[in-house]
Amino acid sequence: MLIITILTVSGLTISYFYYGNINKKEDPRVLSVKRLQSSYNKAVLDNNMPEALTLISMMDSVYASVPHYTQSFERGVLETDRASVYLNIALYHTAGEEEKLEKLDIAEKCLNNSVRIYDAWKDRFGGLNSDSILISIREDFSDLNQNIRSKILEKRIQDIIEAQIEMDRRYSVTYTNLGVVMRHRLLQDSALFYYRKAIELWDDNHAAKSNLNVLLGKEPLKRGALEKLFPPDKKKP
Repeated sequence: MLIITILTVSGLTISYFYYGNINKKEDPRVLSVKRLQSSYNKAVLDNNMPEALTLISMMDSVYASVPHYTQSFERGVLETDRASVYLNIALYHTAGEEEKLEKLDIAEKCLNNSVRIYDAWKDRFGGLNSDSILISIREDFSDLNQNIRSKILEKRIQDIIEAQIEMDRRYSVTYTNLGVVMRHRLLQDSALFYYRKAIELWDDNHAAKSNLNVLLGKEPLKRGALEKLFPPDKKKP
């Protein structure tokens, strides 16, 4: 059980460390998220889970306050991060089984929220090219200063195109953590389902493969030195 926990929860901020994209053309309405993200990363590294939860809520509130971002993929990423924090609390910072199960329940709800957000976002943007994306989002940025609007729109279109490519991997991370939740509830069949679904979506999901191996009574996977230094290209379709 400890091995399974370490394999997945040690990657608490995988969503943002792996998918982060800081650029000077950021939308000023949500720019504060970048500063909050730095504080969040530090809180996780310091193992300050209450502070991490507070910062996730603050970031989510920023996105929720701007209409364009209310159903954005970023909020799905935040829900997966929030679930990871609750998983960490459940497995390392609870006093008893009842409290552990309570935190696991919260983690599951966050992960299901993440899937719903991704589904809605994919329905809107999944099949659009750059021209169609521009038509779809142009009005969302009409209140910005004209001098910066075009650059911000260009950046946002690129973010959305990259998110189209990355979406299966984001789903995969979410399903991996759902597998962890089920494993620690002793729901082995459900854990097996989610790990396999995660791998189906992203064949290079090392955490899901390792968890699946352990669940099946095998040895966890070990990354080679070169694989650690040169992970698979995240933009590979």
